[in-house]
Amino acid sequence: MERFCREDVSDLSLSQAFYKLLDEKQEYHCSLSTLYRIFATKGLNKKRAPTRDARCRYRPTSYQATGPNQVWTWDITYFRTSRYTGRFYYAYVIIDVYSRFIISAQVYEADNAEYAKAFLSEAFKSQGVRPGTLVVHSDNGASMKAASTQALLKDCGVQFSHSRPRVSNDNPYSESFFRTLKYSGDYLYPTYGFESLEEAQKWLTGFVTHYNEEHRHSGIRMVTPGSRFRREDKDILLRRESVIKRAQ
Repeated sequence: MERFCREDVSDLSLSQAFYKLLDEKQEYHCSLSTLYRIFATKGLNKKRAPTRDARCRYRPTSYQATGPNQVWTWDITYFRTSRYTGRFYYAYVIIDVYSRFIISAQVYEADNAEYAKAFLSEAFKSQGVRPGTLVVHSDNGASMKAASTQALLKDCGVQFSHSRPRVSNDNPYSESFFRTLKYSGDYLYPTYGFESLEEAQKWLTGFVTHYNEEHRHSGIRMVTPGSRFRREDKDILLRRESVIKRAQ
């Protein structure tokens, strides 16, 4: 065992060291299987080659929302059309991270920077966003990183946050919402598709109203996104506690 810990072979794997000594030094001390068994018995059968410390090259910047309209996340998903195979409508959706409230949801005919700019601009106006008060997170889609989209964010004083390259789970709130949208049991997504853009928008508007005001979200203590966005959730939770105490 001592021979395989010497400087000339200590950085090699046991199999590499075994055959190096056999070929270059004509040294044979035991079979390779015996060598592995001996090192395993001594607790030394570990990686012998020098390695670098693990490093994360792309450390995500995290933002904490303590109230509504501090951090938004947005993304785009497709809706099928019922008339044409391979043709889609595109649903643009903004979520308030603190409350999970849907700030805006619009259906367009394409996924492009022109629609993205108009969509975001209208949302900023509807919520009266002031410069320096909002972070908007998205993935690395072309519409999100387009020059016109970035210019709008800069002009409005909105900080831009985006997912790390090739990382699929850096936009979890939007991905979770889209899963609920398409697989919810109490407001079924029409898997056959939509006849028109207007029909798709009507269905999405109805779903968002249901989600904001009827759907009790597990991530915000089972209150609705609307009640949390309006800061009504504390009173709701106090009433729940009162009902439970009376029942007990």
